[in-house]
Amino acid sequence: MANDWEPKEEQHQAIIARSLEFIFDELAELQEALHCPNSFIVEIANKVISEYKTNQITIRRDEE
Repeated sequence: MANDWEPKEEQHQAIIARSLEFIFDELAELQEALHCPNSFIVEIANKVISEYKTNQITIRRDEE
């Protein structure tokens, strides 16, 4: 995927915003369940991010 790719406005509104809300909610639930500090949640989120940084290909869960 090119570095200059940007989502179309309708993609941002419909898909990306909904996905971000889902991710935020999941991280908040995890933090509530574990009673952990924000720094641990950031660590978890960074693990997810690092998969996308180290793999220059599209990551698909169904290929695991």
